[in-house]
Amino acid sequence: MELTDREHEVVTNVYGDEMPRNLREIEAEELVAMHDRVSKAVQASYDDNDVDSLGILLPLEGKIVQVLHQRL
Repeated sequence: MELTDREHEVVTNVYGDEMPRNLREIEAEELVAMHDRVSKAVQASYDDNDVDSLGILLPLEGKIVQVLHQRL
């Protein structure tokens, strides 16, 4: 599952490491860690009522969950 340019930028900023654009190329352990950080960013965005960030983070979180679910 490919990330948009903006999603890729956010993942790199939130996760702290350069990541492949295709989530399927990322190991499960890294995806879980990425999901944890993105989830925390979602919570912070809700707390701050940051609608712009939520518009990026929520679809990104969904993509991560989809890839993890497909690996079950």
